Amino acid sequence: MTICLKNANLCDARLWNVKADVLVEDGVITDVGTGLTGDEVIDFDGCTLLPGLIDAHIHMVSGGEDFDDASLKSWAQAGVLAVRDLGLGNGESADRYLDWLRTTVKPENALVVTAGQPVAAWGGYMHRMMGKENGIGVKTPEEAEAAIETQIHKGCQGVKIAMDYDMLDENTPQYTPETVRAIAAKTKELGVWCTAHVQMSKFLRILVENGIPEMAHTVLDPIPEDLLDEMAARDIPICSTLQPINVPRPPLPKEELDRMPPQMRETIAKIEAIDTAQQEKDAVDNIRRFHEKGGTVVMGTDTMRMTQQPGNARIPLRELHLLRQAGLSVQEVIDACTKNAARACGLTDMGSITPGKAACLIAVPGELTEVDALENVRFVMNRGIIIRNEITN
Repeated sequence: MTICLKNANLCDARLWNVKADVLVEDGVITDVGTGLTGDEVIDFDGCTLLPGLIDAHIHMVSGGEDFDDASLKSWAQAGVLAVRDLGLGNGESADRYLDWLRTTVKPENALVVTAGQPVAAWGGYMHRMMGKENGIGVKTPEEAEAAIETQIHKGCQGVKIAMDYDMLDENTPQYTPETVRAIAAKTKELGVWCTAHVQMSKFLRILVENGIPEMAHTVLDPIPEDLLDEMAARDIPICSTLQPINVPRPPLPKEELDRMPPQMRETIAKIEAIDTAQQEKDAVDNIRRFHEKGGTVVMGTDTMRMTQQPGNARIPLRELHLLRQAGLSVQEVIDACTKNAARACGLTDMGSITPGKAACLIAVPGELTEVDALENVRFVMNRGIIIRNEITN
């Protein structure tokens, strides 16, 4: 059966405010043009049709929680049709999680691609969390290569690594440059994506110089111009994650602080003293300068604990507003959420309204003149299945 989405105002990386019809059959876009028809026709006159959005940085599971697909349903209804999970945070291996993810592949859910467990420097950031071995700790290039092969063999679609201080400890172990180069080479050999948690320019330089192809965050201190130039020239994308930097963080209750060891209390005090408003300004400015140099920006939010907080699974307007603040046009913000995010996540069948692509489409009333329009999604088609339709013909 063919479905014709008629008289739509199309907006994607190739077309912007172009009036056309879209023909869908067996979950795939088969034609884009004018004068098309199908077994079922839906008139989108007065509406904008665009690709389903992709959040390229989320965390489905953190802490001692079990699995629940409520957030995947919420994202799909909002128009976010795929998410990339960048690392478990529950101290478990990826096996049970991957088994559960396979049961969530349904039209009513956003699709998840995942890194499973992060591949971490031994004793470094993301290796241990909550007293458990959370990531796969590696000491040598050979161990890193073996960990990557294990994760991909299990069914993970890509690899997450990290260079950072754990709990602000400057003595946190880090990879050697040789290990970073081995990680970059192994993921390239396997044809899978690789992205790095990094929030300081000094670590960013090490990752860039040793071949890591994408950064999972915007770093929080000013990036030197030469490093931005190199990243733009080599087309190393930055996944934005601007929205969590300066969110309100209420102080922990005194009784909870009193239960903590003294070293932990000192760390919490240091965290609370950080000027997150300044960090946000620096991060937004990093994206602005990177974008002006022609760098590729990917939209990601670093939204966490999605099995506990499904209400956060929605259109990430604050992230989109911060990208606009960084100088991206509305079309460039949409590109960051669609074309660029699809490429980063290895979702080659998503990201544009093009024949041969999966029919992952959303619609909003009127023209898409500002990102706030995305809060008013009225139609969602997920791989050819209509899961939301409030379009009045």
